[in-house]
Amino acid sequence: MVEEIKIITNPIVNCYLLKTGDTYFMVDAGVSFYRGGLKKALKQAGCRPGDIKLVMITHGDYDHTGNCAYLQKKYGARVAVHKSEAGALERGDMFAGRKNKQNTGLRISQALFKPLFFRKCKPDIFVGEGDDLSQYGIEGKIVHIPGHTTGSIGVLTGEGYFFCGDLLTNSNRPEKNKLVDDAAEMDASIEKMKALGIKTVYPGHGRPFRMEELLKKNP
Repeated sequence: MVEEIKIITNPIVNCYLLKTGDTYFMVDAGVSFYRGGLKKALKQAGCRPGDIKLVMITHGDYDHTGNCAYLQKKYGARVAVHKSEAGALERGDMFAGRKNKQNTGLRISQALFKPLFFRKCKPDIFVGEGDDLSQYGIEGKIVHIPGHTTGSIGVLTGEGYFFCGDLLTNSNRPEKNKLVDDAAEMDASIEKMKALGIKTVYPGHGRPFRMEELLKKNP
């Protein structure tokens, strides 16, 4: 049972710290330049080295993976990701988990930001659809939600909390992420969400929102 969810927000992205008993589970790791803020947030939450059971990465973009290697080394945390995203973590290739290799905007972003934000990390665990997370101290499962990237995954807890990575955003209202790799897959992933009994959605960018807000817009 998830006892507490701490939202660790920086100017670019959210990562989430879930507490269950004396252990912690993280969804995404934030950008590398916000490491000081991350360390402060973990300390305030009472999370010490050795307490983080797993860092679940929703996809391999730099803003979600920047502190993975640090959390492995400092906190002894294991890092999990879908196998399709491994190239992004290991080589900094954000096209490794994408079908569209000709996205000009993403190619420019990678050229500009890789030297600043990329921090190499070797994943410890590969996950996929339906994987049970109870061995990592959380009642929940993995949901494969491609569209933003091929290996995008979400985390669904037993309480109905859903951590959706960059499938959806909520800066002004809940909506599909504008950075789309495969539009049909993204739409199918959103349809898939409707059957999962989700109560609250926790996006990678923007504020958490109730599932009803999304259903009103996309019945």
